[in-house]
Amino acid sequence: MKNLSKTFSLLQTLRKWAVCAVLVFVCGNANAQNTDFEELAKIKGVEYTHVNKDMIRLAAQQGKGLHVGEKINLDDDIGGEFLNQFDDVKVFTCERKGSIKKFKNTALDLLKGQEWEPLIDTKGDEGEIVKIYLSKNGERTTNVILAIEDEEANLVVVDGTFDITKMMQEGMKGKVEVNN
Repeated sequence: MKNLSKTFSLLQTLRKWAVCAVLVFVCGNANAQNTDFEELAKIKGVEYTHVNKDMIRLAAQQGKGLHVGEKINLDDDIGGEFLNQFDDVKVFTCERKGSIKKFKNTALDLLKGQEWEPLIDTKGDEGEIVKIYLSKNGERTTNVILAIEDEEANLVVVDGTFDITKMMQEGMKGKVEVNN
């Protein structure tokens, strides 16, 4: 009976370790997906802006909208309820002629994974490219917008519960601008 008890205890311990390992792996993958984009900030000539959850909540409470440089403007009249869907916003901008190609290739390589669902993929007459991707994990989403022109490239990453597909289906009451 003693041996059976020791074996059962060992199995329970192993099961606990297995569950912990799975949780670490899953959490690590979700975080790795987001931190990979920070590779773009290492490219010469890339400007990087990060707005965390606390700053987004503060903007929502004050009713001031969210303005990230000249690139992202979520107008004041959208309201805090909309902004409360955002946990994290990262904006990468490259205006350096010699770095735009590397920026584009790095961004596209990061978006090749199976977790990314391409929503929009357009190329204009003058070579401008706009791509929008989505990754979902339950209620959590990561939305990525990549816009590339000859003189400038931008990548915006939005984490939270905001789902860009719902916005495109339902439309929006307020005004959202991504200036290129």
